[in-house]
Amino acid sequence: MKLGLRGVVDVKAGTLTFGPLGGTVTSRGPRDVGPAAIYGDQGVTVRLYNSSVIVAPSSTAGKETYTANVGIQNLLAFPIGDEQAGVPLDTMGVYVFVNSGPTVTGTSSPCSPGCAVTVGNAHGHLTFNQPSQRYWHWNERIGAFGSGSDTTRVRRAWVFEADTQVTNFHFDVLVSAAWPPPAETRWTMAYEGDSVPDVGVEPRWTRNSTGAPTFALNSPSAGIVTISVGAGARVAFYQSDSLNTTTNAYIEARLRANTLTMLAPEVSFGIDDQVKFIGVGVSNAQAGFLNANFAFLAGSVPVATSSFHTYRLRKFGADSVQLWIDGVRQASRAYSTLSAHLPVTPHGFYFGPAGTGANPVTTLGNSSSWDYIIYEIGVTQP
Repeated sequence: MKLGLRGVVDVKAGTLTFGPLGGTVTSRGPRDVGPAAIYGDQGVTVRLYNSSVIVAPSSTAGKETYTANVGIQNLLAFPIGDEQAGVPLDTMGVYVFVNSGPTVTGTSSPCSPGCAVTVGNAHGHLTFNQPSQRYWHWNERIGAFGSGSDTTRVRRAWVFEADTQVTNFHFDVLVSAAWPPPAETRWTMAYEGDSVPDVGVEPRWTRNSTGAPTFALNSPSAGIVTISVGAGARVAFYQSDSLNTTTNAYIEARLRANTLTMLAPEVSFGIDDQVKFIGVGVSNAQAGFLNANFAFLAGSVPVATSSFHTYRLRKFGADSVQLWIDGVRQASRAYSTLSAHLPVTPHGFYFGPAGTGANPVTTLGNSSSWDYIIYEIGVTQP
């Protein structure tokens, strides 16, 4: 099967055309975070279509922008973009990501130091089959081919910026989309800490907060966000997704706590399957499972939380849960011993400095730094 689509832009003609591209997809690694299905064969598995290219001056001197509105038609015999057909839809959606390029292929005159073209408005970047790949996202379930709903409801604007001497360029893209069972049996979502979760990424996370949280990007290093809340405040981010009491799942977070006075587990992440609340909390010196009041259950473990650690919460259906830290199992509990579903934790997955108490707020204020969040439905580990 051919894999890949090539987009070719002719600036003078004002056209963007998509065609098939032969080749193979690079095998995926343990930190790859897009949905499992990566594919693309123009006119066979998918069809990208678009409006004419609009050329306009850029805000950068010596540059122009090239914009086209792009839609997707699903040519497969089953829906894509969401593993279930319930309401509300899940947050997987459909990604089209840049697999290589964009590459200049024609100029009217030389550039100094050289003519270049870049993606101007990607929704974010994730690791699909290479690190830090730019993507556009449609939060849609696209119906099976011929169903009458086999195209996206909206087109997304794709913007490129290039030197004014550029007359032609191309780029290669692939599609990453969740497929419903039995075509797929596991579904992945991720957030890379290079942006505010409900602002600079798609699909956006839902914010639940009081007070005025602050965000420091690329702090303490590139690709990490530091989130701070004041006394009597909280902030948590949620994604709703289809899982239930019998579903296997995991959520993994790489983070550190920055506040030495955080004696209670005011920083947390977890799962709520509408039957049980399964939270993991971090204080200034411990990590462990949480109860309905966002306090530690018995069995929390000592951790130097002021250093970055990788925490993974594994849910084995309705049987049990486990907490792993840096690849080592540290705690486990029977599913039946967990607190019931909480109205303050919507169905799905969450993370953030959610504080303490039934309606959690921090008592003194806190700060935490987050590298990434990954969750997956259908399996208990990557």
